Amino acid sequence: MADISIAYSGKISWLAYRRVAPVTLALAVLCAPTLAEGQTGKVGELIETKPAKPVPELTLTDLAQEQPANLDAYKGKPLIVNLWATWCGPCVTEMPSLAKLADRLKDQVVVVAISEDRGGKFVVDPFLKEHNITSLQVYLDKTMSTGKALKEATILPMTILIDADGNEIGRVKGDRDWDSPESRAEITKLFGLKG
Repeated sequence: MADISIAYSGKISWLAYRRVAPVTLALAVLCAPTLAEGQTGKVGELIETKPAKPVPELTLTDLAQEQPANLDAYKGKPLIVNLWATWCGPCVTEMPSLAKLADRLKDQVVVVAISEDRGGKFVVDPFLKEHNITSLQVYLDKTMSTGKALKEATILPMTILIDADGNEIGRVKGDRDWDSPESRAEITKLFGLKG
């Protein structure tokens, strides 16, 4: 990242370009508004996972305490796990609706946001404060290992619905309005929540 500063002069050396271009391309693909080849569904569509499959253990960092963490504290509770990043436009767009959904469902479902930002707490904390996001359980994944562990998590945002037994029962590739009546109805049905 230090090489980026040379772009301010209006010139960029070939060495700097070779270092920055792959990262820029990777970020663009990761946060693309279209699905990768071979992936099913439409962007923002909730696709049921059939059959349901166990979610592997995820290695995370707790945002508040900056300590190693995982999702074990939520065993026995339905989860909505959202992978996002502050630099991802669709992630930023959907975050307020995800926070509203978390407020609405706080007694029935836990909404967890896992930041894929390499800058960790230094970029995530200011973002959450700026957007007044307080209702989400936020974790960090600076190594981006969560997407690999969850398989096919190739774009951001990516949201996984996990039942109380720890099984993936659905996923959404790309952004959506999480607090819309349609989203709430789908989530209520899939989790078997009280209307």
